[in-house]
Amino acid sequence: MRTTIFIILGLFIFSNAEAQNLKGESWQQVKSKGAGTLSAIYYSTPGLVYKEGGIMKGVCIDIMEEFRKFVKEKHGVDLKYKFLKQEQVFSKFIDGVKTSENVMGVCNTSITSDRKKFLGFSPPYMNNPSVLLSNSEAPIIKDLNELSTTFADYKAIIIKGSTHEKFINKIKDQYYPSLTIELVNSGVEVTNKLKSSTSYFTLIDFTEYYDAVKRRLDIKRHNVPLEELEDQLGFIFPKNSDWVAVWNEFLTPEFKTSVAYKKIVADNLGTSFVNLIK
Repeated sequence: MRTTIFIILGLFIFSNAEAQNLKGESWQQVKSKGAGTLSAIYYSTPGLVYKEGGIMKGVCIDIMEEFRKFVKEKHGVDLKYKFLKQEQVFSKFIDGVKTSENVMGVCNTSITSDRKKFLGFSPPYMNNPSVLLSNSEAPIIKDLNELSTTFADYKAIIIKGSTHEKFINKIKDQYYPSLTIELVNSGVEVTNKLKSSTSYFTLIDFTEYYDAVKRRLDIKRHNVPLEELEDQLGFIFPKNSDWVAVWNEFLTPEFKTSVAYKKIVADNLGTSFVNLIK
């Protein structure tokens, strides 16, 4: 019995050490050598960052390539990237960066004042409209005050740890006190639930909506006002990482109006989305 306890305790200590053992080079280390690696983890996000055929792709990856060119031209630094892992659960992705040393997080992470307390952010690389989705058989709503009647007996399904989790509780308090909220770990779980059932609705990032459209899922978008939920996406770092400073040099408003940036968006998301995500 005692041996079993020691084995379990040892595994617990090892798993926690592993979770907090992500480490990369600082910008200062890389700059002083004239070459080095920016280590990263990612949470797969449709159109933004994903692996296909063993190759990393998406808007974020192409922006990272432009950043690599920038540090070569401006600082004379030869930069490489190394993805240490893919994180399957969004909340674990956030925690993985938070507890790391000089490791960048790549996905559709919203920049919020709460997260700035424990994370460093690059400037925003994209704005991020939110949408309200349901199964295509659901009746149409045009305002949130219609939720409790038009979507009577519906449940909300929301990604745990997302900005939508906080907002759906606000909607519940204001418009739909009896609403049941189910929390899941990924956008794929959300869209799979929507396509299989008519009794769910969700608030979800534009990028997840893009994926659902691309996959031709049986869903419906409801054009309700959600301006309060339009936020901005950034690359994330551990608090006080010096990588943030050089990303501030690169990821400027001018870059996001450039031909190169617009091409990145068009190539990865399609020309119809260029004007939607600025």
